[in-house]
Amino acid sequence: MAIQTFVASTVLTAAQMNALQGNDYNQTVSTKTASYTLVAADKGTKIVMNSASATTITVNTSLFSAGDTLTILNIAAGVCTVTAGTATVSTTGSLALAQNGGGTLYFTSAGVSVFLANGVTGGGKVLQVVTATTATPVTTTSASYVTSGLTATITPTLNTSKVLILTSQSVDRNSSVDASNFTIFRGTVAGTNLGASTGMGGIYPEIFAQMSLVFLDSPATSSAQAYTVGMRNNSGSSNTRAQSEARTSSMVLIEIGA
Repeated sequence: MAIQTFVASTVLTAAQMNALQGNDYNQTVSTKTASYTLVAADKGTKIVMNSASATTITVNTSLFSAGDTLTILNIAAGVCTVTAGTATVSTTGSLALAQNGGGTLYFTSAGVSVFLANGVTGGGKVLQVVTATTATPVTTTSASYVTSGLTATITPTLNTSKVLILTSQSVDRNSSVDASNFTIFRGTVAGTNLGASTGMGGIYPEIFAQMSLVFLDSPATSSAQAYTVGMRNNSGSSNTRAQSEARTSSMVLIEIGA
C-alpha cells in the first residue's frame, strides 16, 4: 500500500491498517516488465524491473516533495536506466542498473532528486565472464596483422565498465631469422590495436611457445564488443602459426564495474 494522505475524520479499515504496517517493513512492491514513468503513488514503494530487454524509469517533476523516497531494483538481465524526464537526477554512482542492481531515489525538492546506489554493481566487482576457445590452426607469412582465429565478444552491462582480456595461445614459427608478433585488437584486425603485444624469436629452426596476453580495456559503451588476437611476421619471410598441432587456445573476457 502506498503512503496515504490523511485528512480530518479519515477512517481506515483493518485491511488498510495492516497494509500500512506491512509497508513500514517490506514496502509495497510494483513489478514492471517495460519502461515506466514514475507517478505520485510510487512514493514510499519499491519499483522492481523485470525485463530481458533494456528499460528506463523516467522521473518527472511536481510528483514528489522534499524528503520523499522510493526504492528501485532491477532483477532481470536487461539494463534499467534511471532517466531524468522533467526532473533532475544526480548520483555519484551509475544510473544504469545491471541485473540485481538498485538503490533509493531521494527527492530534495519537487523537481530535484538524488539516486543513492546500493553499490551492488560498484567498482571492482565482476559483472560477467565470457570465454571462447579455438583449436583450428591458422598460418600466415604476412608482415601485416591477420587474425589468429582467437576471438570473443562481450556486451558490457554498463558503459562505464572495464573489460579485462586474458588470452592463452599455442603458437610456433619455422624460421630463426625472423620474429613473430601478437597483439589484441578491439573488433577485427582492421579495428583498434590495443597495444597489448608480445613477440616470439629464437635461434632454432622451429620455435614453439605458449603465448599469453593481458589487457584492461575501457570500451565506454554498452554495445557488443569483439576482441581478436592478431599475428604477423616482422619481415614476412617465415611462417607464423597459431593453434599449433590443433592445440586449444582460449580467450577470457571479464567485465569489471568501474
